[in-house]
Amino acid sequence: MVMGQGLENFKLNEVVVNNTKGLVDEYGEHSAWIEIANTSWSSTNLSGCYITNDPSVLNKSLTAPERIAKMSLIPIGDARTELAPKGHLTFFADGKPNLGTLHTNFVILPGKKTFLALYEGNGVKMIDCIDIPANLPANSSWARFYDRKTDGYVWMTCDSTKVTPNSANDNTVKKEDKVSEFKAKDPHGIAMTILGMGIVFFCLILLCVFFNIFGFVAQRLAKKDKGGDDGMNLAVSASHSMPTFLDDDRTVYAAVIGLALYEFEQEAHDEESDVITIIPKASPWRSRELEMKKLPHKQISQYERS
Repeated sequence: MVMGQGLENFKLNEVVVNNTKGLVDEYGEHSAWIEIANTSWSSTNLSGCYITNDPSVLNKSLTAPERIAKMSLIPIGDARTELAPKGHLTFFADGKPNLGTLHTNFVILPGKKTFLALYEGNGVKMIDCIDIPANLPANSSWARFYDRKTDGYVWMTCDSTKVTPNSANDNTVKKEDKVSEFKAKDPHGIAMTILGMGIVFFCLILLCVFFNIFGFVAQRLAKKDKGGDDGMNLAVSASHSMPTFLDDDRTVYAAVIGLALYEFEQEAHDEESDVITIIPKASPWRSRELEMKKLPHKQISQYERS
């Protein structure tokens, strides 16, 4: 089954079970609350998803309707469920869904180990889940933090002075979607273009340097192999470039040169008349043209049709 677009970026981020003096709802009341974070760099809507504290939903034999019956729906139509990039939204686990979108149909009780899970709208695919310890102090939260040592996320108790509803946890600085982060910082792709072209030109420069060095080394090796034979090779090449004649060839060339000199001295050379004669040649197309000119107009039309 394919997860809804962007829903995998939602995470259960922070939970307060025993809230006596902290965050209040729209009616000024204190109750347990659950914070969900959008970890991506794009806006994503949380509406239509489900939150539950019932661990029995993990039973794979349950049908989707049976599992949904154990969950609290996040209603559609509330603009607050459209979470901005790196945005947060807090729900009150007070068992009063009639009070609005941000109120669940279940209650989280202090002093007990609590299971929480976030499901997408089909009630089958789980997005995220956590177990909250039973010994969580009052007004303290069970929060998700980035651990630089393990390069991963861990859950730990956060005292009342560091509880951060509707905002990032103190040291949650890990960028979970680096591609989305790059898109957010470079929306027009200018940096990406410069980076790509820079890599291409750098590779071309490296190739140019390599082939120049390779050619220089090859030339040096070739000269070294030739050694002192260069003068001899040059002399041989020059001797091969000069024409050589046999005795018979010399006689023929001498006769040709003598005849040319004789004709030059006697001015015995061909004379041209400087007149170009063009002899016309009969063509069937010319005959057809003459016949057409002799025919009357009507006959010409009939002749063309034939």
